[in-house]
Amino acid sequence: MNINKKYLNIENHFMKNGYYIFDANEESFNSIKNLRKKILNYTLKTYPKIKGKFKNENVVFEKMHSFIPKKKLNEFRLKIVDIINNDKNCSNNYYLAAKEGLDLLVGNEIAMQKKLNFSVQMPNDKDSRLPMHSDIYAGESPFEVVVWIPLMDVQNSSHAMFITNPKHNKVINSEVTYGSNTTIDKIYKKHKKKFKFIKINFGQILIFSPILLHGNIVNKTDITRVSLNCRFKSLLSPFDVFNKTHRNIPHFFKPLNTKALTKVGFNFINSVERKSENKK
Repeated sequence: MNINKKYLNIENHFMKNGYYIFDANEESFNSIKNLRKKILNYTLKTYPKIKGKFKNENVVFEKMHSFIPKKKLNEFRLKIVDIINNDKNCSNNYYLAAKEGLDLLVGNEIAMQKKLNFSVQMPNDKDSRLPMHSDIYAGESPFEVVVWIPLMDVQNSSHAMFITNPKHNKVINSEVTYGSNTTIDKIYKKHKKKFKFIKINFGQILIFSPILLHGNIVNKTDITRVSLNCRFKSLLSPFDVFNKTHRNIPHFFKPLNTKALTKVGFNFINSVERKSENKK
């Protein structure tokens, strides 16, 4: 398959479904494994009694609920977030893992969220349920994508995240926006069949539009779901579209792969803005 046809197939799938799943190539997969190893090492350091208890590192992640007390989960999660975001290699590995998909869907001049997010959903943990929502509600730009990477296979519906497609999103979102005397959960139940649970394996990368309504349900499996996520957008697309949330550069995003001409343009804009400020 030639490159143009491959791109068109990916673009058509993304436009129709709002997401695309990429198989990591060898370089990308190594980047993902490096990230997972970083998290595994801290886990083993924090809970040394589990060393040798599980047959491989996959099972360590799957069985986190068996050795991390629920009351300690958020503390553990926040520590992982701190560790991976204080290591520049982690951010770089994450970008490299998703680079092929981002180049095709977003472009090569990229703005990347400054902090990676780490998520843990233990079995039967109602507190980790994320009800149906669109990130636009929180002031995100509609020009973003979320890169979501699982650290194990996700093959069961209650173990996976759900998402609706752009066609259904318009209908359901109008009920969320303009409906009265109802709740998010009631709207989700009404349109439940219009949502798809995304099944994905370790070594695959999900890129989706956070405009679309998505979420998860209570994990009814006996496997903990562990994943990473981060937002990306074109460096030249609008940031604060609906609300002045300061989710821009340098507050929330950092630039990657900035071309020379773009640097010239930004330098010019910044100099004009500084002169304008000095005149006030």
